Amino acid sequence: MNQTKTLLLIALLVTTVHAYKRFPENFQWSTATSAFQVEGGQEGTGRGMSIWDRYLEKHPTPDNSTGKIACDTYHKFREDALLLKDVGVKQYRFSVSWSRIMPDGRPDNINPDGVRYYHDLIDSLVKKGIQPLITLYHWDLPLALQDRGGWLNEECVNWFGDYVRFMFTEYGDKVKLWTTINEAYIHAKYGYCGEPLEHAPGGFKPNCEWSMYIAAHNMILAHSKAGNIYKKEFQPSQNGQIGITLQAVWYEHENKPEDEEAAARVFDFQFNWFAQPIYGKEGDYPVRMRERMAELSREEGRSRSRLPTFTPQQIEEIRQSADFLSLNYYTSYVVSQDLPVNNTVEAWGKLTQWGRDIGAYISTNPHWKQIAGTWLRSHPQGLRSVLNFIREHYNNVPVYITENGSMDTPEEGLNDVTRIEYVRGHLEALHEALQDGCDVRSYAYWSFLDNFEWAFGYHDRFGIFHVDFKDPERPRTPKKSVEWYRKVIAANALLD
Repeated sequence: MNQTKTLLLIALLVTTVHAYKRFPENFQWSTATSAFQVEGGQEGTGRGMSIWDRYLEKHPTPDNSTGKIACDTYHKFREDALLLKDVGVKQYRFSVSWSRIMPDGRPDNINPDGVRYYHDLIDSLVKKGIQPLITLYHWDLPLALQDRGGWLNEECVNWFGDYVRFMFTEYGDKVKLWTTINEAYIHAKYGYCGEPLEHAPGGFKPNCEWSMYIAAHNMILAHSKAGNIYKKEFQPSQNGQIGITLQAVWYEHENKPEDEEAAARVFDFQFNWFAQPIYGKEGDYPVRMRERMAELSREEGRSRSRLPTFTPQQIEEIRQSADFLSLNYYTSYVVSQDLPVNNTVEAWGKLTQWGRDIGAYISTNPHWKQIAGTWLRSHPQGLRSVLNFIREHYNNVPVYITENGSMDTPEEGLNDVTRIEYVRGHLEALHEALQDGCDVRSYAYWSFLDNFEWAFGYHDRFGIFHVDFKDPERPRTPKKSVEWYRKVIAANALLD
C-alpha cells in the first residue's frame, strides 16, 4: 500500500471514530432567542409597553429583575451576529416585539426606530450567511391591546392580521421563514389561567374554566389569519414559508389500557389542541377533547361547551394556514388514570382547572435525569416519539425544531457538561427520528444567550453564552458547550 492510500485510510478511520450519526446535507443548525427575553432597549427607543412590562411591575420575579436591559441585544446585535457566525449556525430564530414596531399595537402608529432596528438585525445576519427565522409573536402583546381585552377579544385576530401584513410588506423580501405565534398552549394556560404558574397578562385564575380556552381559540384564528394573508398576498412573490411554533410534551404511561387512554387524552389537551386544527386531515379540535369538554360542561350545568367551536369556513381556512411545523420540546411526563400508589412519585393533576379537565394524574419518572433540581428532566426518546407522532398523524409535515435546551447546573459554571450531555442525547434521538423517516429540517438550541426566563427572572440560565447581568456592558462569555456545538455543526454529525 503506497503512502497516499495509507493516509487516506487513516483519515477515514479518524472520521469514523470521531464523527458518527451524520445529518442530512441540507440540515440547518440554529440557535434561538425571543425579543422580550434579550432585547432590552425599553426606554428612549419608541417601544411601547407590553403585557410583560406591566406584569413585572405588579408581580416581581424572585430576583426583582425586568426586561428593561436584559441582554441588551438592541445595542449589541452586531456583536451577537459575529458570535453566531463564529459558532457556525446557518439559521437564527428570534422574535419581533410587536410593540417596538407598533407602540400601541395598531398600524396607524409606526415606530421608525423599531422598523430600522429589525432591518439592521436582519441585514447583519444575512450578510454573514445566517438565515433569519422570525417568530411574529412570543407572548409580549402590546399593553394597549391588552387594555382592550387582549386575546379574550376576538378583535385581536384582526389586530394581529394588520400587524403581520405590515411585517410581510416591510421584511418579506429578506425573510423566508416565519412562524406566527410561540407556544399558544403555554401562553393560554399560564397567561390566561395561571395554574400552576402565572404568566402575563395574569389575573384570570378565577375564570380558568373558560378564559384559557377562549384565548387559545383566538390565537389559533389569529395564526390562521396571518397564514392565509401570507400565502395569498405575499408568498407568490416572496417565495417564503410560514408555520406556527408549538410546544410538545410527550406522555409515557404504564401498560394499562386506562393509562394508555389517559395519556392520549392528555396529549390531545396539550399538543393536539393546536396541531389538530392546523395540520390534521379533518381539522377542528381533537375528537376526544371536544367530547370530554362537552361532557364536563353538561355535568356543570352549562348550556354549551366551555370549548369554543369553529365554523366550517374557519376549519378550512385553518387547515390551509401553515407550510411547516415549528416544534419546541424539552421534557416528558408520566400519565396515569389513577393516583400513583408509589408515594415517592410526586403526582399532580385534578388540582388545577386544566388538570380537572384532563381527568388524569401527571408525574415525573425518577429515573430520568433531573437538571439542577428543577422541573426539567432529560428524556430524549420523548422527542423521537413526538416527531414520529407528527409523521404518522400529520402527513409528515416538515418540522423545524426551534427550541430544545437545558439550564445551567450551578456547580458546573462555564464547564457545562450536563448541557452537552442533554443536547447530545436529544440529537441522538433526533437522528433516530430522521432514520425513521421524519422530515426534520433544522435544530435550534435554546438559547443563544442567558436571558430573562419569564417568571424565573435571570436565575435559570439556558444560554450557551454566559451573560454577566451585573455588568452594564452585558459581556458574553462562551461556555464549554459552544466549542462542542461548533464541532457538531462543522462535522454535521455527532462526535465521540
